[in-house]
Amino acid sequence: MAAPQKKKKKSARSKTALKRQRQSERRRARNLAWKARYKTALRALRKESDLSKLPERLREVHSLLDKIARRRIFHPNKSARLKSKLAHWVAQRLREASPSST
Repeated sequence: MAAPQKKKKKSARSKTALKRQRQSERRRARNLAWKARYKTALRALRKESDLSKLPERLREVHSLLDKIARRRIFHPNKSARLKSKLAHWVAQRLREASPSST
């Protein structure tokens, strides 16, 4: 049995379609860069061992998510959902670390 052949990528024919294709490729690269920045910031937040720096890291991630939502790389609701989820995660970590007062 022969290996499956790769499909040829359809190339645009008209000048406007070629331009749109070039624009899409540039935008895709830019969007991937923003997503990589977010993932890096998220990793830094999750690996932070100093609990006093957690709120600062959270602010950085929140700011980045706001910028990503403003540029419509993520839907604004997705950005808000991620921010909420991270805030709950940080609050839980801080609650577990501090001695309970009840």
